[in-house]
Amino acid sequence: MPRVTEEYRVARRREIADAALRAFRRKGFQATSMAEIISESGLSAGAIYGHYKSKADIVLDVATTVVGSRIVDLERLAAADPMPPPARIVRVLMDGMVRELGSPGIMVQLWGEAVTDPVIKKLATGVLGRLRDAYVAYISLWHQREHGVSPSTAEGIAAEQVYLFVAAAQGYILHSALMPGFDSESYLTSIEKNLPS
Repeated sequence: MPRVTEEYRVARRREIADAALRAFRRKGFQATSMAEIISESGLSAGAIYGHYKSKADIVLDVATTVVGSRIVDLERLAAADPMPPPARIVRVLMDGMVRELGSPGIMVQLWGEAVTDPVIKKLATGVLGRLRDAYVAYISLWHQREHGVSPSTAEGIAAEQVYLFVAAAQGYILHSALMPGFDSESYLTSIEKNLPS
């Protein structure tokens, strides 16, 4: 029997995760069963369970991938010269999230589940923590480069400002998911204009 390559495993997991995201968008996270994910994927139950033990495992994989991609985006911006101001990162991260998830509403669903489901809460706090740490690192580096402050001073500034950037991103997600006719471009332009730099 031929060996399954790592590339094949990654592609198959991505196929399953994409099917799960389609089902979540259509029916909601809580209302979507593993049977519906299996049906959406067109694969056998054995193929699905060979890669994921549960719906929460699929969500963890998707969230880890999406956050990992956003951290790569931040690293790419941090390597630029000149480095874009921190307000720009909200646009970059939201564009990437929408591109990968298709709908910010999925994030709102997961936040709702995190309130009562300890497994989802642990996932959400872990993902948020990684993203917050990436924001802090970016904001700190930007202040060091652009304002010439010491690393310790820059870290202190970043620790204070990070909540504004996280809140701006979360506000984008909520508005996009809940407000009819949400003008994402106006929102992001306002963020870039008004967040500290």
